[in-house]
Amino acid sequence: MKHKSIRKKLPSSGAIYGIILFVLLFSVTIPGYMTVSNLSNIIRQSAVLCFISMCSCLAILTNQTDLSCGAISGFAACVAAKAMNGGSSIAAGCLIGLAAALAIGAVNGLLAGFTEIPTFIITLATMSIAESLGMVLQGGTIHIPYESFQLLSEGNILYIPIPALLVAALYIGMNYILKHRRYGTYLYAVGGKEDAAWTSGIHVKKIKLSVYLINAALAAAAGFIYAARLSAANPSQGNGLELNGICAAVLGQYEVTPHL
Repeated sequence: MKHKSIRKKLPSSGAIYGIILFVLLFSVTIPGYMTVSNLSNIIRQSAVLCFISMCSCLAILTNQTDLSCGAISGFAACVAAKAMNGGSSIAAGCLIGLAAALAIGAVNGLLAGFTEIPTFIITLATMSIAESLGMVLQGGTIHIPYESFQLLSEGNILYIPIPALLVAALYIGMNYILKHRRYGTYLYAVGGKEDAAWTSGIHVKKIKLSVYLINAALAAAAGFIYAARLSAANPSQGNGLELNGICAAVLGQYEVTPHL
């Protein structure tokens, strides 16, 4: 019985063991891999993917797809960088970039909630639109004139990287919402069976709209962190992030889903 209980506590996904194996292998073969500076650099770089994977997680949780989050992150960063170059402060530039991201998120949510178009098609289209709009803004890389903006990616609070603190706050907050708040229950209900959710009084269309608005905000945050690391924004900087986010979300859900 004890062996069975221990076996149940062990991770069931092979990805966890693969990560452990690669960390051990790199620690032995690559000098300085386990140093504080290298681990800090890995944490800073992975923060962007953590935000994007949360976007994918919320979409998958509600039985939807979001292929636009990577492109939205690049577009939001470009809009913010353009505003900063036009004289806006860092806060104002980020708010403008966030508003631009929310506009595309609203398009995703309205089409997903109030039409019968598959979300795969919707978000595939808005992915192309977001990247194209970013190209129209500048046509390439947009330099960010404020050196202090780099602190969003390179700064520390009590020796802890700021991106790590942002990711921790995001995951703790979302875990609390999904497990302990009514909104989290609604998300699971919509993803489980829409008809049953409608019958129980849940406004499915509004829930779908809210998911894409949240995703747009998270994607914008990811874009700002990425741009802070580069001190510049590029409309194609988020290319491929959505696929990595989906992969991370699927692996994570496989790990936490009980096997019946």
